[in-house]
Amino acid sequence: MSMMDPHSEDLWDAFRKKNVKATPEEWVRQDALRRLIIDGKYPKESISVEKGIQVNGMLRRYDIAIYSDSKLWMLIECKADKIPLDDKVCDQWMIYNTTLNAPWGALTNGKQWRVFRSNGEEVDAKLPAFGTFEL
Repeated sequence: MSMMDPHSEDLWDAFRKKNVKATPEEWVRQDALRRLIIDGKYPKESISVEKGIQVNGMLRRYDIAIYSDSKLWMLIECKADKIPLDDKVCDQWMIYNTTLNAPWGALTNGKQWRVFRSNGEEVDAKLPAFGTFEL
């Protein structure tokens, strides 16, 4: 089957350079990565995908991190398309960000985007172009 076949059990992740399980969340993550590069003009080199971090003594993995001038600029949390971007999802982002300290955050379920400052102030409902927000 093709790597983008919706019936395939795997998807090719160009960032991680391997096939990954085609879960509903992974489809959203791959769509977000495509949007970052194509729509937002994010340089591929500025994007980090699914890296392990220690959160309250437990190993967790963030979905997407964006760097600008070698500094973490935005942390993006991806959820399956059926998951609402509610306070529970925001809380997960905030917990991860206590370790990472990104000045900007975003949540997406593929249907909706929520973009905000690390203090919780929501600024837009779409993906910003790369470099349009200050660090």
